[in-house]
Amino acid sequence: MQNKHYQRVAILLSLLQVAVLSGCSLTGGARPQADGPTPEPRLVDLFYITDRAPDTGGERYFSGARGDLSYGISRISIPPGHVMGQHEEPSLLKFEWTHEEDKHIHVRDVLKLDPDDFTTRLGRAVEASTGNRLMVFVHGYNEEFPDASRMVAQFAEDLKFTGPVVLFSWPSQGSLTGYTVDETNAQWAQSHFLEVMSVILEQVPTHSIYLVGHSMGNRIIGNAMITLSGDRLESDLMRFREIIMIAPDIDADVFRKDMAPRLARTGIHMTLYASSRDRALLASKAFHGHPRAGDSGEALVVVDGMETVDASVASGGLLGHSYFAEDRRIMEDIFGLLQSGQRADERFGLESRETAHGRYWTFRK
Repeated sequence: MQNKHYQRVAILLSLLQVAVLSGCSLTGGARPQADGPTPEPRLVDLFYITDRAPDTGGERYFSGARGDLSYGISRISIPPGHVMGQHEEPSLLKFEWTHEEDKHIHVRDVLKLDPDDFTTRLGRAVEASTGNRLMVFVHGYNEEFPDASRMVAQFAEDLKFTGPVVLFSWPSQGSLTGYTVDETNAQWAQSHFLEVMSVILEQVPTHSIYLVGHSMGNRIIGNAMITLSGDRLESDLMRFREIIMIAPDIDADVFRKDMAPRLARTGIHMTLYASSRDRALLASKAFHGHPRAGDSGEALVVVDGMETVDASVASGGLLGHSYFAEDRRIMEDIFGLLQSGQRADERFGLESRETAHGRYWTFRK
């Protein structure tokens, strides 16, 4: 009897192995196929401006070295099953090694353009949009060009932003150990970003410009806009509708006492997202010896002229730093901010908190 029992178990295990390997059920039928055509990935055209040097030996398109300003359009495919607030990347746990268009956000190709062709195409895209809108996104530390392109394309797709989106990509090293080089390169890139903003103001017929910065990219936006406010007419500054600073890697005291008040004098609406679960900023705090403007808790920055949102409830990948693209609540809040210009008190998902320094907002539980 015992031998017969072992034989039955062995037969069942063999059948199970065959079923798994062949993709068939134990009843012998093939996997059911969905009716109709297979859904196609959605393509997003992402304009880019970069001062990275070209990558001549790989598939990154641009390297982490300094270069001249380059212009173009990246075509990014969003998988058919994409869910708002999820950044579909290959997973080692699923034995995925490369980006596949039916599963992952993927850079399909990059079209390089000369400056005149770029501004012409960008201008046409702005004129075709509702309200002549334009978003400019500046990425942060530890980003390679393809990674930043995928992240920003997903961000634009999830927000359903009606105008074109421009990625300004500076020469980040794209590595955890490249922090000090990234700091130096972010400072070096500020003059280029200022040049880019001047070109947009002078050559692109946009009525509404939205600036979004992540991490170290907020240093580039903040310093450039302070300079721009002293160089341009008030009518130019009125075209900037929002400055959104997500997880700014800036000294909190410097930001509170210097940068934020000077930005507030421009009259541009400003929103800051901070988190106590951002391990990248905790590491930056340990490195510099001082809190960052993207920290929350006791270091939370609350200043006049800026709405601060404590986003500590959000999830954001392994380091908790990319929560702007990986948590639906953040996406929905920024959606309300960008689509209708709602202030924090008007956005349903937020509730206010009062401190000795002023009011800030958290997400409702």
